[in-house]
Amino acid sequence: MLRWGLSTIRTRGSLDGVSNQRLFRGCTPQTCQINRSPYAKAISPAGLAIEPDVSSEAPHADPAAPHIRDSNVKHVAVEEDRVPLGPRNAQVDTIAIDALRSFLSQDSVDTNIYTPNKLRRLYRSAEWRGHLGHLDSSMLSTLISVFGCLSIGSHERRVYGSPLLSRLQGEVVNRCSYWPFVLKAASLKMQRGMVLTDSDRFWLMRGALAASEDLISKSCDKASQKQLAVLINRARIHYYAIRSHSFHPDVHVPYLQTLLNTNDPRCVEILAKDMSYVLRTHRSCHPKALQVFYHLILEHGTTLSNKAREAVISSLWLRLQEARRTCHVQSQSESGLATTDVDSFRFNLPVDVSYIARYLSALLFQGQDCRSLHHHHSWFMEEVFTVLSPSQELSYRWMALTLVALFQSFSGVGIIGSALLDDAPLEQLQSPATSCWQVIVGLATIEKLLKTSALSSTERPLPGRDSIRDTLRTLYGRWLQALDAKTVPRGIACAIMASFFKVAGIVHDASLVEGCLASCDLGMLWEPAIFKSLTKHDDYSNIFMTTQYLVALLRLHGPNADMVLRTIDAVSTDVQWQRGVLSSVVIELASTGPDLALAVLDIVKKAGIAIDVGLLNTLAISLTSGGTLERAVQFLKDWKSRLAQEQRDMLLGAIAHRIHEVKDVRPFSKILASLVDAIVGLYDSQPPSIHLRQLLQGMLLIWCHHGRASEAVDVVLGITRNAPGYFTPPFFCRLCRTLSQHRQFKSAVKVLALAKSLYPSIARRLMIMVANTATRAGATKIMEGFHGQLSRSANFYIWYRTQLNLPSERRAPRNVMSLKLSAFLCNLSHKDPTFEYLFGELLKSGRVLASKRIFARVASVASPSRRTVLGNLLLHGVSTQPTPRNARRLRKLLWLIEELTSRYEFQPDRVTVNIIVKAMISWRAIFDSVRLRDLFDHLIRGGYPSGDYLSQDLPFGTAHPSFGRPFMVGKIGLSSHLDFERHVKPLYRMFVKAFYVRGDVEAARRVAGILRVEEGRHKCANAREREDLGAS
Repeated sequence: MLRWGLSTIRTRGSLDGVSNQRLFRGCTPQTCQINRSPYAKAISPAGLAIEPDVSSEAPHADPAAPHIRDSNVKHVAVEEDRVPLGPRNAQVDTIAIDALRSFLSQDSVDTNIYTPNKLRRLYRSAEWRGHLGHLDSSMLSTLISVFGCLSIGSHERRVYGSPLLSRLQGEVVNRCSYWPFVLKAASLKMQRGMVLTDSDRFWLMRGALAASEDLISKSCDKASQKQLAVLINRARIHYYAIRSHSFHPDVHVPYLQTLLNTNDPRCVEILAKDMSYVLRTHRSCHPKALQVFYHLILEHGTTLSNKAREAVISSLWLRLQEARRTCHVQSQSESGLATTDVDSFRFNLPVDVSYIARYLSALLFQGQDCRSLHHHHSWFMEEVFTVLSPSQELSYRWMALTLVALFQSFSGVGIIGSALLDDAPLEQLQSPATSCWQVIVGLATIEKLLKTSALSSTERPLPGRDSIRDTLRTLYGRWLQALDAKTVPRGIACAIMASFFKVAGIVHDASLVEGCLASCDLGMLWEPAIFKSLTKHDDYSNIFMTTQYLVALLRLHGPNADMVLRTIDAVSTDVQWQRGVLSSVVIELASTGPDLALAVLDIVKKAGIAIDVGLLNTLAISLTSGGTLERAVQFLKDWKSRLAQEQRDMLLGAIAHRIHEVKDVRPFSKILASLVDAIVGLYDSQPPSIHLRQLLQGMLLIWCHHGRASEAVDVVLGITRNAPGYFTPPFFCRLCRTLSQHRQFKSAVKVLALAKSLYPSIARRLMIMVANTATRAGATKIMEGFHGQLSRSANFYIWYRTQLNLPSERRAPRNVMSLKLSAFLCNLSHKDPTFEYLFGELLKSGRVLASKRIFARVASVASPSRRTVLGNLLLHGVSTQPTPRNARRLRKLLWLIEELTSRYEFQPDRVTVNIIVKAMISWRAIFDSVRLRDLFDHLIRGGYPSGDYLSQDLPFGTAHPSFGRPFMVGKIGLSSHLDFERHVKPLYRMFVKAFYVRGDVEAARRVAGILRVEEGRHKCANAREREDLGAS
């Protein structure tokens, strides 16, 4: 054990493997027992022995220990430092501390890049030699910041981060292992009498919080709870020291969140007091800190003591007083500000209950930053001061704060709903101001509940409808008390009534709608005299309330034209006002009820009321983002003449995108006709935008797949009439291929004529493709149109294919056709694209001698690569002849290779090897499973891939074959290029089939496995090539 310990220390106690032999001269087994520093225990979390997580470190040696158990023996490093060192040893000993100082120095010119693990090794090496005393206070603080940032692991800029992080590259394996280094560096500073900076305290606080979170996530026993209390207390000490120096959320939120996560009543009380300090001192509360505050109220508000509640509300009261003083100063310095805000206030940002609730919350937490004041700002301030006044009872003020937390919190919908639907809080609010507060925040929370859970749709049943109805009626009773007091401004009252109409329509509460209507009449919100004066000054609050009332009627009774027109006539006969209300109704229903919106649009169209184009654009945007495909197509069909060009393109692009997404999972028979009617003729006068081209091309191809080829071609002709270069050449190729596959040859002929005029370079190729497909399909009338337009070889090829595809009683004998084909090939150029196919057809007819003569004619003028291709065709034709077989076929094939090589300078390649191997495999009497294994290993030696097998290992482990065996083809084509798709894949498939035929399943599976590995490598290589090509 002693020998192992000394070996480990000798290896890890030096830098980069350099041993420090002098360190062990006086080291005995008694002096190897090392203790930790008392302060290291005090500064580590809860006195736990936290060690850096280094897997290669000896578990019995603690490099952080500066003391030895035996007090009579001095520290080894200190004793050895007094020994005079030679120049070489001194240089070796100071490598670590010099590199560390160079990295941490502010005025250093060192620009080396370090890895986190190397920085840790430098620190440990310098610590073991006792050289950390050469680091000054600023260097230690920088080191603490670096290790702290590595422990958190976020690349975001921290409030106490270090600029040296840019010089650290590499992956951090275990981030938690860096916290002990933070603690050790801070312990060293305190031992040397240095003062901890705010940065040091911040990272010490984060280290204690990290250890606390680790304990919170585990099962807590009494010991863990005690350790957690120590950690929280330690983090609290550091937090109190720096909280007044920084308002950054990174300083406050982690500490507050950890206190909240403990769920300990004592920690929750501390959290309430610390949160009151944040509310009292921060000019603007950060949203993250506010979220902790909201969760504190919702989760622990019922268990907080009255002292903690009073501290929180008192902090808010101080903020309100400061906000009032700030607003008073602003009103004196900026005269006429309220008048300007009233004039600039418009209905495009309506005052609804959600806006009012957010404004009231802003007065609580952002009141000091309010510079653009609302024209009801004085009432808002009076409302907040009345509700949170110290003259009110604590329970009333705390309940008002709870309602704000319900509205602002991002908690789950179930938590918000269950807390809001509780009737107990509703009975406690008695005064008109608190009743109004409850109504506003309660309605805003219900609207948020419905919007967040997507329950506002009328197509699905609304869960919890009865509970929401009961809550709404209770809120309505409270609202009647506030309305009787006549302390609420008319604009705020209209917004509250509009919210009642909106929510009552969603939950289908007709009685509540009627009651709200009676309240509007009693409160003279719709009084004719007042209404006339308000409409004269564009009273948008009245329009908003009327809109919500009409929307509620539509949700309750459906799209009734008489009801809609009679309702707006009863309120006002002003045509301009009616137009604004109906436009607002359509906009309100566009996102939640597209069917009702389209129905109202039809009512408006039949009534002859002019509709603003902006309304149609808004509805188009709504249908594009959330509407169904059928509604969007119907809207485009009915209103395409009224839509602007941009809106048409936007709606068409959305439809095309949706069709592309669902083309494989749903039919289009019902909407395809409407879509065709909507688009055909739409772009005859003006082409669509260029960014719509890709989606439009894909949609037209889908039309061709679903039997609408003629309409798709008409759209292409209409667009190219005004924009000839709109469609790309690849689209014409895909369109012709799709039309040919679905036998839409008449439409393909129209596309060919268009492609010939636009892109002549691809027209000939497209014509040959269409002609070939039409010939195979027997479209003789279509083929008559191509007479005289194709080349001689293409005409003969089409005629030849036609003859072969005739019925059996009319089919000409193959030998007769081969005579004509032989004569035709004698006069055909070898460069013709159909030469190879016709040459292969001649070999299939058995005309081997004629094929040899044709090869001899073209061999002298063909290029070497072309000669190799035609020679392989000839060899393949000879090897597939029914006679001769086995040995005679193999001898004939090898003799033919020698003849082609000697007389015509034929160059064999890998395809030639595959042809010979195929002929060998067909000789089953000689080439059994054993010899096939030898042959496969022989090909692996020749350069064929072997999958996961090493270069020195063969798949079957056979010895090198002797010279007398007939399958020695070592010098035929094995030096040429090896292509996976053309050479390797066909050959390995032949071997797999041959092994299965011979019953050697194991060998077949082994070859199949090799083929599978090589296919994966080939795909990866192709993917990398595509990435490199895209990057270039």
